Amino acid sequence: MTEGKLKPDFIFPGIECYRDKKFESSRLTMLASKTTSKDRWRQILNEAVRIPLKHLITLEPSISLNQTNEMQSERVQLVIPAALHDTYTAGQRTWLMDVSGFLALAQVRQTTGQVAPSIQPSAALWPAPAAGT
Repeated sequence: MTEGKLKPDFIFPGIECYRDKKFESSRLTMLASKTTSKDRWRQILNEAVRIPLKHLITLEPSISLNQTNEMQSERVQLVIPAALHDTYTAGQRTWLMDVSGFLALAQVRQTTGQVAPSIQPSAALWPAPAAGT
């Protein structure tokens, strides 16, 4: 559990590191999982306050542009299996992260606290929300 008895699905490298205030927050990564996101994705916003950028993995295809724009503005990075990326608009796809990209990001953060440019959580360092492309 984190603050307020909230229970994120996954904290990398582990909850013990999260609770250790001496452990650099730049080395922490949170991943929430929802079979479908609908409006329930907002539940993750207050989890793991030490981690400002939340990651959400889902198997839901073609989430609406309004929803993904809102996720983006709330600093929630959507992680979608690569096979589902084609169900999103071209503008949304520039921002989506696939599972292998997430795993690479978490591994680099755990070991160095840095993020290599090739695995940034978004295509353009958190671009503006996608337009209706």
